[in-house]
Amino acid sequence: MGKQPGQVGRHALGGLGWPSQGLFWALGFAVLYILVFQLNRLLDPIFSVIDERVSMVFLPAFIRVAAILVAGASGALGLFLGALALGFMQDLAVLQNLSQAFFTAIAPCLAVLLLRFAMAGRPLAITLSLFLLVALLASMFNAVLHHVFWNFYSLTEPVTLITFWQMLAGDLAGALLGFGFFALVVRALALLRPQTLTD
Repeated sequence: MGKQPGQVGRHALGGLGWPSQGLFWALGFAVLYILVFQLNRLLDPIFSVIDERVSMVFLPAFIRVAAILVAGASGALGLFLGALALGFMQDLAVLQNLSQAFFTAIAPCLAVLLLRFAMAGRPLAITLSLFLLVALLASMFNAVLHHVFWNFYSLTEPVTLITFWQMLAGDLAGALLGFGFFALVVRALALLRPQTLTD
């Protein structure tokens, strides 16, 4: 039998079976990450700290967490491809684009690996508590990786400890808002579904 997407302990970082299912998840999350990132750009005039780099509400953070919890390694590949495509759209330098795409994909992976290590390799059931923990850890890893790189890579905008906390808070806020919106959509669809009539 194939692996079940909901079983994170057996599934995260393990792929979904190449090339059909794994490629489907990777491309799906790549497109989803791009779309949500573009949607987030509409909020930039309100929440942007460093243009297209640090936002006080970063909705793609939700996609980062969901991709790893749902699709494991295939989701990570999708995040990398989506972030890489966005970098090309923004005309980023090759090193900066590759690095930031890698950070986008690896941060939630590190979060799940840390939790699996803490749980001694036991399966991690997808729950609200797990989502919150992965979102928090992924936000921390993402902020650390980006700021370490930015401090060695010449940028026109200054990056400081303040922007580090702003990025962490923005990622966490985006993940929580994204989860809340997703939960509302699922709830609305459940209410709209025709009820089965029974005797």
